[in-house]
Amino acid sequence: MLTLPPHDIAHISRMEEEVLQKTSLEPKDDLAPVSLSEVQTLVKSLNTRKAPGLDGISNKAIKCFYIPLLSLLVAIFNACIKNCYFPPAWKEAEVIGIHKPGKPRDLPASYRPISLLSGLGKLFEKILKTRLSDHLLGKGLIIDEQFGFRPAHSCPQQVLRLVEYVSEGFETERSTVAVFFDVAKAFDRQTDISHLGMSALTRQDVLSEQEFLKAPPSPLLYSAYTNDVPRPSSSGVQLALFADDTALFYGNRNRSTRFTLLPLQRAIDELGQWFRKWRIEVNPDKSAAIQFKYGKIRSRLIVDKNTPNLKMLDAIIPWQRNYKYLGVTLDKNLHFRDHIERVRNTALFYKARLGTMLGRKSKLSRRNKRTIYKMCIRTVMTYASPVFAHAVPKALHRLNLACTLKGS
Repeated sequence: MLTLPPHDIAHISRMEEEVLQKTSLEPKDDLAPVSLSEVQTLVKSLNTRKAPGLDGISNKAIKCFYIPLLSLLVAIFNACIKNCYFPPAWKEAEVIGIHKPGKPRDLPASYRPISLLSGLGKLFEKILKTRLSDHLLGKGLIIDEQFGFRPAHSCPQQVLRLVEYVSEGFETERSTVAVFFDVAKAFDRQTDISHLGMSALTRQDVLSEQEFLKAPPSPLLYSAYTNDVPRPSSSGVQLALFADDTALFYGNRNRSTRFTLLPLQRAIDELGQWFRKWRIEVNPDKSAAIQFKYGKIRSRLIVDKNTPNLKMLDAIIPWQRNYKYLGVTLDKNLHFRDHIERVRNTALFYKARLGTMLGRKSKLSRRNKRTIYKMCIRTVMTYASPVFAHAVPKALHRLNLACTLKGS
């Protein structure tokens, strides 16, 4: 992991002063009050299989609340909004560590923490998120390059944006280089979003059975926190964001890769300074750079030996032949063979696991078999299909042939 330089004390002081100034202001009654019908709709959508938090109130129990009890809950929610108050009991979480495959079991970093929070607290969070979304997205405050958690935007659309840019370059003999950044601990940040017209939101301590943890802001808050990410000053360099997934790409008709890398490196430097300013950690070793070149034959060389390296904060970003970006494996020739093979193997794995239910000896009806197939297998195969739809027919046929449900 790259060690960040000493923090900018002056910048931290300015932010702390602004946060204190914003939090000292009188609360505004500009949020829509919570209604009984709104809470009823949210309660109906609760997943009863979710585990409860420390208060022991399950979603199944919340679904059994009768009207007078729900009305009391509405009054509590409205009082919380009016007084800018979030009950401490709703911040307490029981943290369960899920072991990461292949990682040593004696290291805390080898476990993925799962926080079991209060169901009532999560219900209130959904209410706040609705109002936050209305403010951020309704007023168009999130930059266009951010595709995360926005209506009519998705992971495949952001990938397709890059793929179409590269494909156009193939037709016009334009060389394209893309850089994908591995942002570490993206949501473990203190969030100042006062510049977007909202009161400052700060992290709260959450009690764990073993230690105190910091509760991260939601992905929507992260999008607001990073909304001032610098757009590249170099003409033609493109920025692509999906929550914390960050990428830069640039194409140049000049056959010398060096002319392509110069404006791209300038944009990386600008981004690196912004990461350092806001204490967002980036791992250059896990980041990647790809030079997209059209070719029918797969080349063993990633880049020419004389091609200079791109750097993030003086650390080299490795050149790669392929990279998994937002669920799609991109290769430097856009053949998508690696992606299709990975998807094929995953689909076959699920097909084998569901074999007893989908096989001929299964007593399930054909309709139920088809439903299971569509939900568990076909969704894996067709994810981001517009991105790799122009792959060679032989590769697509191999995917379709291997995962077709016989007799359906």
